Amino acid sequence: MKKISNILLIIGLSLTFLITASVLAQQAAPKKPVEKQQKEAPAKKEQAKPKSESLAEESEKEWFNPDYRPYEKTFEAINSLSEDYARNKLKLAQTNYDTGRAIIQKMREEVERERKESTEKIRFNEKWYWQEMDRKRQEEYGIYMKKREAKLAAVTYFTRAINELDKINNTKVRESGEFKEMEAGLYRDWVIQQYDIGNIPQCIQLLERYIALDPKYENEITPHKYLSSAYAFKEKVLDKYNTGSEQEKLYYKGKKNQHLLRSTEIKYGKNSPEYEFILDRVNRDEIIAISPR
Repeated sequence: MKKISNILLIIGLSLTFLITASVLAQQAAPKKPVEKQQKEAPAKKEQAKPKSESLAEESEKEWFNPDYRPYEKTFEAINSLSEDYARNKLKLAQTNYDTGRAIIQKMREEVERERKESTEKIRFNEKWYWQEMDRKRQEEYGIYMKKREAKLAAVTYFTRAINELDKINNTKVRESGEFKEMEAGLYRDWVIQQYDIGNIPQCIQLLERYIALDPKYENEITPHKYLSSAYAFKEKVLDKYNTGSEQEKLYYKGKKNQHLLRSTEIKYGKNSPEYEFILDRVNRDEIIAISPR
């Protein structure tokens, strides 16, 4: 027993010695300055909102009314300047644009299929030539109505897309290539379908907007051809129904000839015989227009 007591005593003294040595070592170690510690681990503080802004936001909660409809919408128009708002409108425009184009593409495929089936079909009941002609007229009328219906539907979606683009006021989005390409494409497809439907005068404004988008669009032949035809249509309507002033008629005639010459210049060049031919026709037209009747 005495031996065990001695062993326990020695173990206890050893533990006491170790603990004392550890405490003395910690006290002897140099402490970092307070300022240096603060520099190494700076406290991250959230930037506090201005007091006035916080109060304004809090008061808005008290004014919450989902049925509020403003008569003066100038303040609400500020939202259209944000990029998030612009991106959302761009997506809506793209969706409507894609839907309109899908309608036209589907219609073209159906028309092509129907015409192919009609050509390949053998008809034993058609004994006379007039029967064949009558059947073809009916088929073409059915195709015409199918085209018209599809074009009207597509124009509805194209118009919605244009309206969405017109709501975008964010400069960054409006100057992006995505926005400009979509705007130009929409104008082209809208004009093509409207012109085919017969809404020719309505095409003028969008065609003028199209060629003003970028110099490269002004240097295209087709928009000037469309504009020349549209102004000619307006001129002939005034002549046919004897409406409008003489000044209006001269205006439409001048615009018609301006775009006719421009399209000829782009395609053939100003020094070409084709340009000289059109210029001669335009000069005659202008002389007849201003000569006394």
